[in-house]
Amino acid sequence: MRNSVKRQKKSNIPKILFDATTEDEKKYLEKLEDLLKKKRNGDWEDVAKLLGVSTQSAQKAFLRVYSKNHFEAVAALEKVIENRSQLLK
Repeated sequence: MRNSVKRQKKSNIPKILFDATTEDEKKYLEKLEDLLKKKRNGDWEDVAKLLGVSTQSAQKAFLRVYSKNHFEAVAALEKVIENRSQLLK
C-alpha cells in the first residue's frame, strides 16, 4: 500500500511586508497580525468601500507598510472590526 505524502498546513494569513527592528515596530507588527486574525470574510470589501478603492488595493495597502494608503487601510479595518463587535453585543 502506498503512503500518502505529508504536507504542512499553509496558513491563510497573508504575510505583512515589513521587517521590524525596534520594539515599537515589533509592537506595531503584532497589532497588524492581531487585526488579520480578527478579520473575517468580507471585511476587505467593507474596507475598500470606506477607502474608495478596489478590494485588492485595500488589502495590498494594509500589507505594504510603506505604501501611502497603509495607515488609512489599518484605520478602516479597525473600524470595520469594531463596528462588527458592537453589532454582535
